[in-house]
Amino acid sequence: MTAPFDPAKAKGWARLYPTARPFTIPRLRQGVWYPVVDPSLGERVVVQVRERRVAVPRKALEIRDKRPIRFTVVVLAKNQPNPAEGTARFLGRKYAVCPVCGVRVRLGGDPEQVQCAECGHRGEVAYWETG
Repeated sequence: MTAPFDPAKAKGWARLYPTARPFTIPRLRQGVWYPVVDPSLGERVVVQVRERRVAVPRKALEIRDKRPIRFTVVVLAKNQPNPAEGTARFLGRKYAVCPVCGVRVRLGGDPEQVQCAECGHRGEVAYWETG
């Protein structure tokens, strides 16, 4: 197991493109921004996922210099499996993801702003940036 990564030392921020499904362990979640640990591996980028560093194909990622502050919206396709479906954790086929801690946030209607119950971050919901 790798030591915790200090997000202040990130060399960028990356999230999966909505259609990308790379095989990684642990699996990267849609809509979550991960700190880039090493962008210099050519066709692969190393990101921090929980306590692990994972190499992901560069073409599967959207990469930004700065950490986003807006909530990403995830819209699941009707045929896309969701392990939470049928449980109290199921948030529906559309939900937001906190840009700070990665927690899923229920979207009741189409609010302009939401607040994360986990870390308290409050921000705009970026409907134009679906993940």
